[in-house]
Amino acid sequence: MPATHEIIFLGTGASCGNPSFYCGCAACEEAVANPAEAKTNSSLAIHGAEMTLIDTAPELRIQFAREGIHSVDRVLFTHEHFDHTGGLPQLEFMVRLNRKTPLPIYALAETFEPMKTHFDWMWDTVEPHVIEPFQALEFDGMSYTVLPASHCPGAVGFLMQAGDWRGAYFPDTGPLSTEVLERLEGIDVLIHDSTFIGRNWTEGTHSTVEDTIRLGRELGVKAVYLAHCTLHYDTPTPATALREQLAQLDTGGMQVILPRDGDRF
Repeated sequence: MPATHEIIFLGTGASCGNPSFYCGCAACEEAVANPAEAKTNSSLAIHGAEMTLIDTAPELRIQFAREGIHSVDRVLFTHEHFDHTGGLPQLEFMVRLNRKTPLPIYALAETFEPMKTHFDWMWDTVEPHVIEPFQALEFDGMSYTVLPASHCPGAVGFLMQAGDWRGAYFPDTGPLSTEVLERLEGIDVLIHDSTFIGRNWTEGTHSTVEDTIRLGRELGVKAVYLAHCTLHYDTPTPATALREQLAQLDTGGMQVILPRDGDRF
């Protein structure tokens, strides 16, 4: 990663979070006993001279307070599901009281349609920009190429590039198309949906830890980050146990990392 930018994992979990109030599995018990292993909904910040946010998790206010983030310059959305958009209202009064001008937000048209209904009372505080698959955006010295994901209508990931560094972020996706995979050739870092451990409950729209590691190896990346993890399903696995399992894998020198909320690189 170029020294001019820092990637911040605001949240690394799936929609149910970890711990979940209804679950007493070993992964949840670990997160209760050790809050450092708790997982809020997935959201990513890219900090350079400015602050770019990918998705607005429902716990956004808590994530920002924890990381000392006080303002945002723009938001890119991967899709319209609540665990990725539900925190948008928490930016409303940052705009009304501090920013004073609408906040630029970027998404496919399919994502904006339900958002305009869900957040109609605050839509005057945002400046929507409709983006298209394979479009390249440039902000704050970082380029973001919009790449289709296999999750829901309008779902995307982002190929990010700054200088010689290239990375990709797909928090919610099943198998990627050949065209997308071609765009990912030669990337340094893959941050990818790893919702399930063991059996994939929703094949085609989510990925497992094993799927992500396999994809990282196929792409020849230097490091894989397991994002959007439940740790509950299909095989409940505490984070410390999963890290021990990952350390035993022969990955040919590729790093496989289960990040904690708040980790940075």
